[in-house]
Amino acid sequence: MKCTLLPFALLMLGCVPGVRATVLYDNTTTNTLDTLFYSYGPPYTALGDQIHLISTGTADQAEVELFNNGDAGTFDAELDIFNVGSPVGSLLGSFDLTGISSVGKDVIDLTFDLGAGLTVPQDLIFTVSVSNMSPNMDLGVDMFEPPTVGSSDNSFMIAESGGVFSQLGTNSENVYFQLSGTAGASTPEASSLTLLGTGLLVMGMALRSRTPRVRQNSKR
Repeated sequence: MKCTLLPFALLMLGCVPGVRATVLYDNTTTNTLDTLFYSYGPPYTALGDQIHLISTGTADQAEVELFNNGDAGTFDAELDIFNVGSPVGSLLGSFDLTGISSVGKDVIDLTFDLGAGLTVPQDLIFTVSVSNMSPNMDLGVDMFEPPTVGSSDNSFMIAESGGVFSQLGTNSENVYFQLSGTAGASTPEASSLTLLGTGLLVMGMALRSRTPRVRQNSKR
């Protein structure tokens, strides 16, 4: 009994939910095999989505997937993150990648380092723009659905054309995007607090039961 109490207490303590999470939003699992090109219709300067994270928190890395339907070359990309607005709110952060290579007719995965961490609300908007493209490149954002972490309305996305942002209708799809970091702290549920208290109590009993007893010799 003495040998089993302490591991049991530690197991119960481990069941109490933590406050850290590695992925705040993820729409990178199910490929719809669609791409919206920056050159489609009116030329777009930026394409993105409005998303709902699992929690407020601090983001330190973002992933985007593009497709080049044109020739080989290089280009630059910029990720902008906004508060939700009409159609976008205030800018939270802007991050750049330069000299990205493409062999043509290929998928290009981009990873943006957000530095020491960007404080993000639970609902936000992101857009990705491209610039300094080599001649005859044709870039676009890949579309996936559904998100596996967090959520997003799949009936529209966010587009910028000529400096004007708007909601662009889609056929039940979202932009490929993953945001990673640390989730904000949450208040433990009452059941979790009870479990924590029980674990501490059992641990105390286990430690007490392992205290050596002093034998006293009785006089005869």
